Amino acid sequence: MLTVVGLGPGDPELITFKGLRAIQASEVLFVPRSRDGAQSMALRIAAPWLDPARQRVVELALPMVRDAAQLRPAWREAAATIAAHLDAGQGGAYLLLGDPLLYGTVTYLWRELAALAPHLRLRIIPGVTSFAAAAAAGALPLALANERLVVLPASHEDDPDRLRRLLADFETVVLLKAGPALPRLVPILEEAGLLDQALYAEYVGMPEELIARDLRGLDLHHRPYLSLVIVRRGDRV
Repeated sequence: MLTVVGLGPGDPELITFKGLRAIQASEVLFVPRSRDGAQSMALRIAAPWLDPARQRVVELALPMVRDAAQLRPAWREAAATIAAHLDAGQGGAYLLLGDPLLYGTVTYLWRELAALAPHLRLRIIPGVTSFAAAAAAGALPLALANERLVVLPASHEDDPDRLRRLLADFETVVLLKAGPALPRLVPILEEAGLLDQALYAEYVGMPEELIARDLRGLDLHHRPYLSLVIVRRGDRV
């Protein structure tokens, strides 16, 4: 069995008790790494709870790109690595940021594992989402009464007209992975009169966390990928 643990947004104390028990019970821990030489964010979050004397960490190189031609071989190789360890009798956990089933990398890995090693079982432990943690840090209600909320991957939202419609139709719009999209997102929010209704957050739960209510003061061209914007129409606390 492979246990998939959602680590939450970045604060090691936001890992659930169930997730922590699964981490500490595992002999081998698989963590994604976006590129060679880069630090695994998942490993950074889980590090305070690991025991290097009895646990082995295996980093999986998983490029954060849209090109399926690059991604499929990487996922296939990662699945083969995981299957080899589990078939050797080791208990394993795959660790990733946020919640595994909300834009989580595990869905791609799951597909490859099912094809390569159909005898392996998957157990998924949910995690706190980055936007829940950002809303808490900014004391911003996500939804009240009959209000509606929509969650989008901002870096993939290329249609300005669709974004305008969503901003008009939903009381709260959560834009994840917002860093690369900010230069085109902020003018749309300003045009809609919603820039003052937006909360910006980056590296939520980590030492370098930034929570900002004024997007005008940000350098829009140099913000990290792991950032988000919550736009809420109506009353704000």
